[in-house]
Amino acid sequence: DRILHKGLQSKVMDAAAAAALIPNGAVIGMSGFTGAGYPKSVPVELAKRALDEKLKGKTLRFDVLTGASTGPEQDTMMAITEASRFRFPYQGDAATREKINAGLIEYQDMHLSHAGALVRYGYYKKVDFAVVEVTRINADGTLLCSSSCGANNVYLQHAEKIILEVARM
Repeated sequence: DRILHKGLQSKVMDAAAAAALIPNGAVIGMSGFTGAGYPKSVPVELAKRALDEKLKGKTLRFDVLTGASTGPEQDTMMAITEASRFRFPYQGDAATREKINAGLIEYQDMHLSHAGALVRYGYYKKVDFAVVEVTRINADGTLLCSSSCGANNVYLQHAEKIILEVARM
């Protein structure tokens, strides 16, 4: 009832199906700033996929760009399963910090204000997917982002594909 755009209603899928669209090595721009406004379900499914691949002796890793730190469903889960290959611009998660310090996640710390320009000018390759939490999609296709936007506008503008995660209310 919060997806009012008729064309997008037919594209609704669960988080596992959405995560399955994202290939190994993808650059993912995720919404959020601190513990607000970040996708919760798709990152967990990415972490599950990474763990499944690890059990098969394969790797599934992503470059994860966000607005700042996120929460356990993104940072912790993707760190402990080693689904994150690269992370920026800021994070505050203990599991992620441990993997960074062990050399298992490449990391670049910076102020959020620099992130948009660096993405726009292609310093982090192209953004393959934007995964953005929204609270509603209006009939005209405009998005109502949840409590924090971070670098949403840059990721949405530069992503090859977009996954909108409708927040649980």
